[in-house]
Amino acid sequence: MPARRIRTFLRLVERLLKRGVAVGGIGSQTHIDLDLPRGAMREALTDLASFGMPIHISELDVSVARRFGDFRSRDQRLAAQADKVSEVAEAFMALPARQRFAFTVWGLRDQDSWLRSQPHGDPQDAPLLFDEIGAEKPAFEALLEGLAARG
Repeated sequence: MPARRIRTFLRLVERLLKRGVAVGGIGSQTHIDLDLPRGAMREALTDLASFGMPIHISELDVSVARRFGDFRSRDQRLAAQADKVSEVAEAFMALPARQRFAFTVWGLRDQDSWLRSQPHGDPQDAPLLFDEIGAEKPAFEALLEGLAARG
């Protein structure tokens, strides 16, 4: 989550709680891309965890669509994707155990991604954990390793 969005989200949760709304947990649709600064997800999850409620990372996908000025090869972008996935999983695992509600991904195979079907989407984007034929990508192993991490 970019810093501005997380601040807005935090204010919303605060306002709901101050008004006595029964909030039982916090979920974060986690559609990110390679431009997300390192440490941003850990900071966002730490801020969300400050409410003391269960946290759900949902719909994780990491777009590798080429952006203007990004001259990395596809393999380099897939490696960067794996780093982002690992970072999100490690940040989730750094939360207190009682606050780790759930961790879900958006889908499995790149060909099924919602990012490819958007009007301005990239039909070559590869945001999920498995490629077109269902073979593991580096992001899959990164997720496993990240979820095995402890803080």
